[in-house]
Amino acid sequence: MAPAAKKIAQLHAKTNSNNSLWSTLPGFTLAFLTAVTAMGMFLTPQSVTAQQPQQNAPDKAQQQQIQTLAVVNGEQITRNQIANECVRRFGKEVLESIVKKLLVLQQCQKSGVKITEKDVNDDIVAKAKKFGMSGERYIETICSRRNISVDRLKNDIIWHELAIRRLAAKNIQVTPAEINKRMDSEFGPRVQVRQIVVDTLAQATKIREQAVANPENFERLAKNFSLDLNSKSIGGLLPPVRRNFQIPEFEEMAFKLQPNEVSEVFPLADKFIVLRCERIFPAQKLTPEQTAMAHERLIEELSNTKLAESARQMLQQMQENSKVVNVMNDKQLSQQMPGVAAMVDNIKILKNQVAEECITRFGSEMLETEINRTLLMQALKQGGLQVGQADLNVEINRAAESIGHLNKDGTVNIEQWLAFVTKNDPSKEEFYIEDEVWPTVALKRLVASTVEVNQEDMNKGFEANYGPRVEVKAIVCNDHRSALKVWNMASANATSEYFGELAHQYSIEPASKANYGEVPPIQKHGGRPELEKEAFNLQRGELSKVVQVGEHWVILYCLGRTEPVVTDFDAVKEELHNMILEKKLRLAMGTKFQDLRTEAQIDNFLAGTSQPGRAAVGVARENSAATRVPLGNKLR
Repeated sequence: MAPAAKKIAQLHAKTNSNNSLWSTLPGFTLAFLTAVTAMGMFLTPQSVTAQQPQQNAPDKAQQQQIQTLAVVNGEQITRNQIANECVRRFGKEVLESIVKKLLVLQQCQKSGVKITEKDVNDDIVAKAKKFGMSGERYIETICSRRNISVDRLKNDIIWHELAIRRLAAKNIQVTPAEINKRMDSEFGPRVQVRQIVVDTLAQATKIREQAVANPENFERLAKNFSLDLNSKSIGGLLPPVRRNFQIPEFEEMAFKLQPNEVSEVFPLADKFIVLRCERIFPAQKLTPEQTAMAHERLIEELSNTKLAESARQMLQQMQENSKVVNVMNDKQLSQQMPGVAAMVDNIKILKNQVAEECITRFGSEMLETEINRTLLMQALKQGGLQVGQADLNVEINRAAESIGHLNKDGTVNIEQWLAFVTKNDPSKEEFYIEDEVWPTVALKRLVASTVEVNQEDMNKGFEANYGPRVEVKAIVCNDHRSALKVWNMASANATSEYFGELAHQYSIEPASKANYGEVPPIQKHGGRPELEKEAFNLQRGELSKVVQVGEHWVILYCLGRTEPVVTDFDAVKEELHNMILEKKLRLAMGTKFQDLRTEAQIDNFLAGTSQPGRAAVGVARENSAATRVPLGNKLR
């Protein structure tokens, strides 16, 4: 067995033995993001100094924690189960954050830094003011969004931020040169260019010669040869380039050009680039008041950036100067010191503290993922279905191939794919299998028998992916009145150049505004039938009617049509079938999952919610109807 196959087999074994997370699929998003949480620095009505964290004495309800956190169709999900899953996934980062907070606390004690209740409240008011809120409303909003208590917000998150800021502030200084550099980036001149990106110097040189001979041909060359997928569909057009913003070599070359001038070939990373200047935007003219406000904002932004870097360096120095022993991740030390997660200068951090902190941060989301996995397991069992290792292998291969992780001989490079999805962190491979692959395969098994690809699907798919497209410029408006106003102006001077100027002035959609109306070509069967119908009815140089698309109104100017990418249906038949099947499966999977959630009886004791399920509701209604006395009988 190949190394990659062995790895998948090992992970598959773990998948079958562990309860795991629900993964992101089209239509579902589970953000494993929660608020930064407490170590227990409790404020009192008096001033608070940095001191060893104290925990309030737990009441009986806290002492007798709920051990069953949820019941799904009669099946229990326990607190211990959720704690284990949280620690598996987030224990390392939670332990690191606890260690950092303890180090900050110790440094505050050494440095005599004191954070008072007034400091915390003042910081809340300042934050709230930026959003136009009262302090009370800000607290309510943040606590609700992060699912944390007011005490945790004040006594941990804000306390910790202020402590870091006080300790690191001495290293923060913003210079006039830095402010001027940012001012030039934001308000200085900009230049808009088109680009062609290719692999070799020889090809770039040949393309440049053609572009210099006929600069107007640059767009066609970009569409035909550029490797940059984001810009090639609109003739290589890029948003306006600013100084001091991204890549110095690219900016330098762009700012050398005058309108319609083609650049020299220049290397960037492992590619070769040719630019053509479209237009130059002059620097913005600011009033003294606007300049002062911009300076104030930039000073704050630069200070925050420097503060973050200073804090990072400070924490690194604290760790180097302290004796930190990670017991939890060392098998030998764990045996010698049972129940201990880490030691910081002889101060013990216990495993159960880490587990409870994990539940506090991630417990609600983790419980939802376990509920979802339980539903999938129950559905598989009911249907007599299983997820086997071969199924997992097929899905991993499909995912890797769809993104292009292939060897030179065309075979799938699983090792490269696993490195990509885990960001080169092997410890996350098992979670990729559990959290993404397994749920995807489970849902596919549940819906596979209901999905098929017919000839109509194939015909539409071929036309959408390989057929001609309409090249257009577009203007997007918020309301019908504005759209009619712009349409009347465009009708009075129906040229591509004038339409582009109107798009830059009036379009509310950022890309079409920045690109003077240029957008990717419109394909058939792309999910916007009214817009597609209107686009394909247009001839070159013709203006569309005002078309409503959702809550917006769109005007098109036709530039022409592209040539079909592929004309031989049989050459792409298999690839097209697989692509359409995958899309139809995803849609069916989304519907199936929603049905499972709706029909299930779910009691979530952590969230304090109960869902009787569609079946239970139906039975209750039938029972209610059976015992109801008809009105006619009462009258008799």
